[in-house]
Amino acid sequence: MGNFTGVIINKVNGGLVRDTDTSDRIILLVVGGSEIGKLEYYKPENLNDITDLEALGWDDTIDLENKELVHYHTSEVFRLSPERSLYLMLVPKSEKVSSLLTKEDFVNAVRTINGVNTIGICSLTADETITVAVQEAQKMVNKFREDHLYIDAVILEGVGKYINAIADAVDLRKLDAENVSVVIAQDPARAAKDEAYRTHAAVGSALGMLSVRYVHENMGSVDIENHPRTAKGTKDYPLTDKLNGLWLDAALSNGKPFSQLSVSDQKKLTEQGYIFVGSFQGYAGFFFSNSCTCTEADSDYAYIEYNAVWNKAARIIRNTLLPRVRSKVKADPSTGYISNTTISSWDALVKSALETMVTSEDIADFDIYINPKQMAVSDKPFNIKVKLVADGIVHEFEIDLGFTNKI
Repeated sequence: MGNFTGVIINKVNGGLVRDTDTSDRIILLVVGGSEIGKLEYYKPENLNDITDLEALGWDDTIDLENKELVHYHTSEVFRLSPERSLYLMLVPKSEKVSSLLTKEDFVNAVRTINGVNTIGICSLTADETITVAVQEAQKMVNKFREDHLYIDAVILEGVGKYINAIADAVDLRKLDAENVSVVIAQDPARAAKDEAYRTHAAVGSALGMLSVRYVHENMGSVDIENHPRTAKGTKDYPLTDKLNGLWLDAALSNGKPFSQLSVSDQKKLTEQGYIFVGSFQGYAGFFFSNSCTCTEADSDYAYIEYNAVWNKAARIIRNTLLPRVRSKVKADPSTGYISNTTISSWDALVKSALETMVTSEDIADFDIYINPKQMAVSDKPFNIKVKLVADGIVHEFEIDLGFTNKI
């Protein structure tokens, strides 16, 4: 074969059975807005702090003057993940999620961001339905995967238009879009600042909460494994910031307060794959509900963390084996199959690379199998099977609590 594919990674589903270093995150925030200051359309800017955006000519005052949320979403990423950088790409507000893939400027710009794997998209013109937006976003992910650019998650803004009534909400779990998630949460204090903000959703906050976590962590976890310096020693990691008046309450993007959501409403939204923000009765602070993706709940890829872990493994395996592409394959002279020494060499390479994921606790363990009955002289890809043992996520505890006469 003479192309530059080299290593093909096939995505296998069905291995997980469920009852009916954050340094791995490279974040891109795509936000609709006006070309102001030094910000240009479809030009990714690498920001290390919110002051970098302000140095380009955009601050909170510009947000209010233009009735836009470029500074707000960016500031939320840095507030929640202050030790990680961010790529920001400004696009025209007239764009829709469904139109971005057709824009050569957008696609080429994403490709220039080395290692980008998490994309948030907000402040665009709403598509006709959330179904259109989700399915087109997944097509975008699939297109990038053909270029061996593995996107863990695309976080879409579920504006109020998409969630007018919970009873009529589209079931996102039916959309077969395993790399796409929809956030329908908003901070009511921000929504109240201007009529233009009334139906926005908190994509920046979601990206910040992903950025601060390791790839194997759930976005809705009450605590995180590695607190930034600004939150060392705290017992949890909420969205709430009392000092700055952020996330003192929570609502859906249609304006309905979380406090008015019944338990059945919350359950339905979660079962249908929406990500919202709420609080636990009697416990301070607001948190994301989960990290659902827009695919069936019993899929191996029903949550962002499992996609992120799979993609991390795919990148590691690909980069490990690429140096072996088009190298000599020793044959067993008695069978013509690949030799045991070659099998052992490939096995050792992949094993050594994936051990780093065990060490960083992204996975519990893994298994590698190379079928020895593969012809050494062949123009077909050599097949290596890798299975990852994923750790679980505590979505709820159920406690049996009662009295007894004696222990």
